[in-house]
Amino acid sequence: MAKRFAFRFETMLKIRRQREDEHKRIVAARLREIAVVQEQLALFDRQIHEELAAIRGGQSPGTIDMTQIVRHRRWLGHLHKAVLDAQARLGVLEGKLAQERAALAEAAKQRRILEKLRERQHERFVKEQDRLETMATDDMTLVRYVFDETRVIAGVAEKGT
Repeated sequence: MAKRFAFRFETMLKIRRQREDEHKRIVAARLREIAVVQEQLALFDRQIHEELAAIRGGQSPGTIDMTQIVRHRRWLGHLHKAVLDAQARLGVLEGKLAQERAALAEAAKQRRILEKLRERQHERFVKEQDRLETMATDDMTLVRYVFDETRVIAGVAEKGT
């Protein structure tokens, strides 16, 4: 029965796979955070356009309501500040994402190194098993040949007497 292949660093490979999976989860979480901030930016942009439309619509010829104009301008200022804050937060998150993607790439590289080592060792193991099997087959063939030759020589010797 053939010996089973055992990779010495299987535990380390498992740990590296887990580490890579953890980095994938971190990157995915960061991408979700970025998506939330981008949605906020889109919402702020929509609100700014709506507020500008409301200001334009409220400016009809005749009387001007200054309190309403001041209220609209303050709200616009607040929205612009929120946009700037969200853009700054987005920049920070994208910087962290770049670092986390680099860490993910490194973890994947470390996993691939061990997988390649495992593959090479498995190929060597298979070649060695094939070699041993061939040697065993050759030995059995040689024994059978010698046995047959011995029977033939013994048969010739019996006929000769």
